[in-house]
Amino acid sequence: MKNLRNNGIEKDLQRALGDGNNVWVIGDIHGHYQSFVSLVDRLELSENDKVVLLGDLIDRGPNSFGVIHTVRNNPNFVSVKGNHEAMMAENFSLEQLNNPDIDMMVWMNNGGTTTIRSYLDASKNNVGVLEGTTLEKYLQDDIEWIEDLPVHIVLDDWRLVHAGYDPELPLDEQTEEEYLWIRREFHQTQIPVDEKRTVVFGHTPTVSLPGHSEISWGHVWRSEVCLADGRPSAIGIDTCLYHGKHGMPAVLTAFNLQDERVIQQNRVEP
Repeated sequence: MKNLRNNGIEKDLQRALGDGNNVWVIGDIHGHYQSFVSLVDRLELSENDKVVLLGDLIDRGPNSFGVIHTVRNNPNFVSVKGNHEAMMAENFSLEQLNNPDIDMMVWMNNGGTTTIRSYLDASKNNVGVLEGTTLEKYLQDDIEWIEDLPVHIVLDDWRLVHAGYDPELPLDEQTEEEYLWIRREFHQTQIPVDEKRTVVFGHTPTVSLPGHSEISWGHVWRSEVCLADGRPSAIGIDTCLYHGKHGMPAVLTAFNLQDERVIQQNRVEP
C-alpha cells in the first residue's frame, strides 16, 4: 500500500510548533492565485513559520498553475492531496487533451478546464506560441509532485486532511477515498474520530456543515463534539472562495495551529 503520510513533513511541522513558530493551515484555494498570495502576505510569515495547504489548490479559478508552482517553490509550504489534485493526476496528459475520455470530461466539468487553460498559457513562448515540450515537462513534474503528496498529516494535537475520516473505520484502516472524498458521515459523527487530536479539514464549504446556514457564509465551522481537553473534535475551513452566489462572501481562510487565530482574505479575482 502506498505510504499515505510523510514522516519528514510531520516532524518538521511539530518541531516548528514546539519552537513557538506559526503553522498556518489554508483551506481550498481552487486556482485563485491572487487571493492566495494576498492572504499569504497578510500572514506576515517569519523565516521559520510554516504553511500547510489542505488540497484543492487547483480547478475553477484562473491560475492553478501559479498556485501549484508557488507552493512547490517555497520550502516552508507543504500540501496534502485533495480530490481535485487526484483528478488532475489521473486525467491530465497530452494524449487526453487530444482524445478526452469520459473521466477527463468529468474532471473538466468540475473545474479542470481552467486548470488546463492555465497550463497552456504558462507553456507559451515569448510570441504566444504553445510549446508542447514545455507543457509536457510541466505535466510530468507536477503530476509526479501531486502523486507524492501525503493525504493527511498527523501531529501531536492535530490531524490535517482534505476531506476527513470515516468514523466507522479504525484510523489505521482508512483509505485515500475517505481522506479525499468523505463528507456526511464524518461531519455528522457524534464521537471524535481521534480522542486526542482536532481534525482540520477543507473539501466541504462550511456553509453546508451541521449547524450552519445561509448566514454562515464565510465562517469557520467548529464541531459541537469536543475532545477531553475542550477543543472541538473537528474544524472546517473551506469557507468557499470559488462560488458565484450573488451577495455572499467568497473567502479564503488561514487557521493558526499555534494560537488558533483566523485570518481571512476576500476573493481578489472577479
